[in-house]
Amino acid sequence: MTPPRDPRVSVICPTFNRSRAITDTLDSVSAQTVTDWELLVVSDGSTDDTDDWVRDRARSDPRIRLIRTDRHGHPSGPRNRGLAEARGAYTAYLDHDDLWFPGHLRVLLDAFADGADFVATGFEVSDRHGTVTSASRPLEMCWHPEIQTLGPVFEPSRVAHRSGLAEQVGGWRAGGGAEDWDLWLRLADTGTRFATVLDRTVRLLSDVGTRRHGITLRRRMTVAVFEDAQRAHAALRELRDDRHEAALRGARTTDLRAWLRRMAASRQFVRPAGWAGDPEVELTDGPAAPGGSWTDLVLVPDRGRYLLALPLACVTAEHALRVQSLVRRTQPGQFALIDQVTDRYGGTPPDAVAHESGGDRS
Repeated sequence: MTPPRDPRVSVICPTFNRSRAITDTLDSVSAQTVTDWELLVVSDGSTDDTDDWVRDRARSDPRIRLIRTDRHGHPSGPRNRGLAEARGAYTAYLDHDDLWFPGHLRVLLDAFADGADFVATGFEVSDRHGTVTSASRPLEMCWHPEIQTLGPVFEPSRVAHRSGLAEQVGGWRAGGGAEDWDLWLRLADTGTRFATVLDRTVRLLSDVGTRRHGITLRRRMTVAVFEDAQRAHAALRELRDDRHEAALRGARTTDLRAWLRRMAASRQFVRPAGWAGDPEVELTDGPAAPGGSWTDLVLVPDRGRYLLALPLACVTAEHALRVQSLVRRTQPGQFALIDQVTDRYGGTPPDAVAHESGGDRS
């Protein structure tokens, strides 16, 4: 097959030492029903035979191109190199351990034809044995700027956007956090038109060896500040006590329903294409609270004080501050209960400072 002179879609796939396993990912692109694409496989200084396997596939499908870079140790550098080389009108991303179903690009292009700037599709999650363990639901495909601020929605393999948008907001940034969350948020802040579709066109790998499970959480959202270590430990133990679980669960559900109701009434709220369901009806008691789960609370020494905090995967301190402010507004019931407990032990609400995580944790 002759590579298209002007491909509609540029697919960027960063990789490092994936070896033969990358061929399944590459083959899932070659199997697309849309054929005018280019696949830029950016090898991040691989030291095994990954590059050889990519070259082998490129010989049989010249739309595949290997780009080799020095080692970055992070996918943002390779993705930025891919952006610099891309020629398509649209840019799609594919992590080297995920797979596309044959209609993925067709679904994306249909959404772009309807006026979207940024599109995310539905997904399946599988383990390393190929067993599907979960799949996207309509509620997970709803979008609003506040949802984007509070949670790392939309893995890169599910996303495409009009080419040039990422560069306009500074491209991919490396750091101790979810780099996709960071980029999507910057795009949202500029008024990018987001769209989602229910079609499950991507299979994501969930395995302890993947990077998604190894992100260092350098930022945190402070819940309460203590001057005394013993009181701080006591407050944390009580918040983790099972006797508060039912009350916190009930407050979480109430907060989520009120939040969804408010967002759904906004013009900025995005439902998956063709879905007319009620987000509140889709809500169950299962989802974690926006911004993280209270069971993840940690105690962090900080300049003579003790912070009760929730680790965050934010790339920047400014984003962590936004999360802290918005979570307080969207979870009033939960914070009323949290504040009752922490006040009893001498805790005070946090000041408007977002810190990097450091020191010992309890």
